[in-house]
Amino acid sequence: MSQPERSDYVKFRGVTKSFMAICGLWHYETTSLFYRLIPYEQIVLIVTLIMAILKLIYENHSNLLFVVKSLNFATSYVFTCFKVLSFILNKENLKNLQKALDLNFDDMLEDSKISKLILKNISIFKSISLTYAMSVILTTTCYISIPVSIISYASYHKINLTQYPMLYPASYIWKRPAKGLFYQLNFSLEIITAATITAITISIDTMFMLYVFQMIGQLRKISYYVTYTGEKSDQNHALSTYVSQYVNLIKYKDSFEKVYGPIILILLTTNAVVLCTLLFQLTHVCFSTKSIIQGLSYLLYLILKVIQTFMYSWSGSCLTEESEKCQYAVFSANWFGNKKMMSSIVIILSQRPLLLTACNFATVNVPIFILQTSMSYFFLLQTIEEHN
Repeated sequence: MSQPERSDYVKFRGVTKSFMAICGLWHYETTSLFYRLIPYEQIVLIVTLIMAILKLIYENHSNLLFVVKSLNFATSYVFTCFKVLSFILNKENLKNLQKALDLNFDDMLEDSKISKLILKNISIFKSISLTYAMSVILTTTCYISIPVSIISYASYHKINLTQYPMLYPASYIWKRPAKGLFYQLNFSLEIITAATITAITISIDTMFMLYVFQMIGQLRKISYYVTYTGEKSDQNHALSTYVSQYVNLIKYKDSFEKVYGPIILILLTTNAVVLCTLLFQLTHVCFSTKSIIQGLSYLLYLILKVIQTFMYSWSGSCLTEESEKCQYAVFSANWFGNKKMMSSIVIILSQRPLLLTACNFATVNVPIFILQTSMSYFFLLQTIEEHN
């Protein structure tokens, strides 16, 4: 195995594991009470922000542009909250998946015969996940910089602001502080919430890619040993062994779908709305320092949502493609006339390729991504036409 490929996998897994641990979602054998409570604390922060945004939308429902902007935040953060809830409710499934996929993949890396094969295309998975992580961080930084730049500009030009801007368009149950200590506390709370949402988004979305890559690695292992097993007696034993592994892999895929199926379904239904609201906001950006920063933040968020949708769809397509290759490798094995092998062959070939589905509603693949993006543009054009 080449060192760069191993290094790419270590970075890919390391980034995902770090963010998962920050969010309290990575399974450890022994954890403190504080670590176990982290996901619940995150939900409290996000729900508080969502309720404040919805309250402000209700108070300003006659302002279309404001409602669209606020709804963009609310939709995304409801989705983020749902992700954490899905992980909490499927804690045991995730624990078993981590043991079955993550630890098993480490064992496969020690096998010199297949280590290079199972790491094929790891650089692509790593690049997409790191690009996505950087997009999320840059988008959050850009949003935070908007109120900071306004305050800095006012301070530099000796402009007396009667009310300092907040990070989010929100109306909390407490009175909005104009400036001073209470403003700083409120603003700090919003920054902590923004950092929390950033960490959750990166961790759960990149974890999806990591688990898919590890399942692909197991499929490649089965394909290799079925194809290159020499003696007939060894081939019989290998097939019976890898049939059981393939059946287990189907179980892992089903557990994986229980966690990510609802997440993907909501992603497919909400991202089209979010993409459209972002495109709508971009068409209303004026040329001023504040508006340019806002426009840049909208553009970054748009890119982020496109990458997010693509990484889910593309990963699903990769898993299905590798599953089909595995079935073809089994079919091409030297089993004709061998009655002992026929039952094992039939078991694998009778299975459908590993298709990731969003709650059995839609398969997760690249065509879904293209369709959703097309619908986003269609809704935008429809909105512009009605506006004109």
